[in-house]
Amino acid sequence: AMRLSAKWAFVVSAAFFSLNTLAADPYPSRPIRMIVPFVAGGGTDLLGRFIAPRLGEQLKQQVVVDNRGGAGSILGTQILAKATPDGYTVATVDTAFAINPALSDKLPYDAERDFTIVAIIATSPSLIVVHPSFKIRTVPELVAAARKEPGKLTFGSAGVGSSSHLTLEMFNVAAKINILHVPYKGAGAAIIDVLAGHTALTSVVPGAVTAHLQSGAMIPIVITGKKSPPYLPNVPTFATAGYPSVNPEAFRFIIAPAGLPAPVLARLTKALAAIMSVPEFQTRLADNGFDPEFQTGNEARAFVTREIAKWRQAGRDAGLKLN
Repeated sequence: AMRLSAKWAFVVSAAFFSLNTLAADPYPSRPIRMIVPFVAGGGTDLLGRFIAPRLGEQLKQQVVVDNRGGAGSILGTQILAKATPDGYTVATVDTAFAINPALSDKLPYDAERDFTIVAIIATSPSLIVVHPSFKIRTVPELVAAARKEPGKLTFGSAGVGSSSHLTLEMFNVAAKINILHVPYKGAGAAIIDVLAGHTALTSVVPGAVTAHLQSGAMIPIVITGKKSPPYLPNVPTFATAGYPSVNPEAFRFIIAPAGLPAPVLARLTKALAAIMSVPEFQTRLADNGFDPEFQTGNEARAFVTREIAKWRQAGRDAGLKLN
């Protein structure tokens, strides 16, 4: 169920204090760029492409998705950090935004200070899938295959520091196995290599591979989250498979550069609230493996701050440092 924050209503009222400036150059008066810091084809890209046209309808301007994959989403996020804070460049990002500060002391931006957190949009489970040529259909078979030949089974992730990467690291630790991590520039690229049989496994948002699951081109093995979703009732969770410690929560949200003017933030927040309140849109998200989770304002910022702190601790616990 979706939790709509009441706080955005107060944010919206802030817009009316500056009607004079709005009259001079009503935002938005030209197209808006939405950076997705991954190659096309993954869950964050999927969500960005769901939201962009609807945001365009609300704002009466085109919203153009711009895929900038690389460095586990750091590349695209850095582009946003350096953009003018005028509301004409935003980004749809995911858990990697909160994980990267735990993995590197040398980020080209400050995750806590360089961004405006516009809204949390959704959480989503990660589904582990395998190419059918690898004779693995269950979690025990996966663990057995990994133990038989350590480092031979390959797992393509959406990039170093992505939630898919950390799902694998958690699983390796929990099951005392060694599945080889192969980072890509986004889940879309990892999916392509599993479909080709070059990589055995990857972790995806279920909605990104619905057609491949239906055709049998990919076999679902196990899913993160508290329970098996209604659209994959026979796929066990890591907890039911005996590995409750494998529990990364993937979330997706919209950010802008720091210093975004209050009226612009209010306009964006109001537009997103309107999109998220449409029952058909919530259903569309749910059908694609996203759980609507709408938070804005201080609530959204606090959420992200907590996530960054959580992953810093998880990184320390796991001894993960990549620089």
